[in-house]
Amino acid sequence: MSEIMHVQGLIFRHSSKKKWLKKPEVFELGPIELSVKRGETIAIIGENRSGKSLLAKMLVGAVAADEGVIHLSNERYNAARKKTTKSYNRSNDIRMIFQHSSEAMNPGIPAGMILDEPLRLNTKMTENERKAAIEDTLVKVGLLREHYYFYRHMLSDGQQQRIALARAVILQPKILVADEPFAALDPSIRSQSVNLILKLQEEMGLAFIFISHNLGIVRHIADKVIVMDNGQIVESGKTETIFRWPQHEMTKKLILAYQSLVPQQTLN
Repeated sequence: MSEIMHVQGLIFRHSSKKKWLKKPEVFELGPIELSVKRGETIAIIGENRSGKSLLAKMLVGAVAADEGVIHLSNERYNAARKKTTKSYNRSNDIRMIFQHSSEAMNPGIPAGMILDEPLRLNTKMTENERKAAIEDTLVKVGLLREHYYFYRHMLSDGQQQRIALARAVILQPKILVADEPFAALDPSIRSQSVNLILKLQEEMGLAFIFISHNLGIVRHIADKVIVMDNGQIVESGKTETIFRWPQHEMTKKLILAYQSLVPQQTLN
């Protein structure tokens, strides 16, 4: 697999306002070094407030870094505040899937218009070309062409998730980033969503970076696992290596908690 993204020295510093008789809280993430290969699935795990969601937002450009460089598809992006010469979050090669798909859909706009926006803003397609691309993408994510005209209230939770996925892939990205994309779904819909993403990965050669507390899903679909604690990557490696031979104390804690919930015979 060829490398499509490389992150160097990504740092974020945040200081909360000083409160009465209390020192200001300081949170620092990084420096982060990581690489992503074509078709690779990377899971980022860690406890709450470990910095994993912040890292995901920094990777897609939704949050600016204080320092760091991101190489994506042979282009170099300076991710630091006030120094960005090219707007990183406008890159079509990396897109984000929202956790709560219903909140990402305007209830007054049909699905077709929601999917039309990224094409209208980022391509030179004609209206007919955009409509054809939208319908093809709807079919690709397991919906019907007729769903172009459906509003949010007409769609089930699973269908809304598929619209969110369609919006993420419609610009033919190379990387999808998702923060807990399956957490809000019931088990049956969650399984369908996982299988759909695996199918799209194979068809489109997508890399998938996702944050999850569900280590069962992580073990099932991830090629590589990154463990974060207090803003740092404390361990990373192939999924089975991490699950069988965790080295860092935080990794051991997370794996032990997972194993306590799973019948022991399924771990071998």
